[in-house]
Amino acid sequence: MNRLEELFAKKKKNILSVFYTAGFPAFESTVSIAQNLEADFMEIGIPFSDPVADGPVIQESNSIALNNGMTLVKLLEQVRQIRETVSVPIVLMGYLNPVMQYGVENFCRDASQAGADGVILPDLPAAEYEKNYRALFSACHLSFPLLISPTTSD
Repeated sequence: MNRLEELFAKKKKNILSVFYTAGFPAFESTVSIAQNLEADFMEIGIPFSDPVADGPVIQESNSIALNNGMTLVKLLEQVRQIRETVSVPIVLMGYLNPVMQYGVENFCRDASQAGADGVILPDLPAAEYEKNYRALFSACHLSFPLLISPTTSD
């Protein structure tokens, strides 16, 4: 059981999660924000050049983070730094494209080793996750919360 699963098993309601984009407003902000958060768990956004499902504020933070030099490799290094002093669960949230470019198997292994507890990839269809990736994420002890909307099918 990873930290995220333990949190939800122990605390059934009033769980506070905070999202922020890695590398925003400055490259080194990722670690300092994490060290100063007072939340039950954090969601750290993986910057992407084409965050079409996000609103203008998140789109702008992605652009600034990328201009600040943030990459998925550097984010995983920062997660490792965060884990040295922060014990709350860390969920990485982003788009499938950067993860595919990194290699899904490599990403799962490296994210887990860095100290991440979960991954949210809203553009990865649930059926594809179940068929192709569930075993891999599970083997790496990474939770994969699925997002639903009013138009999500059964």
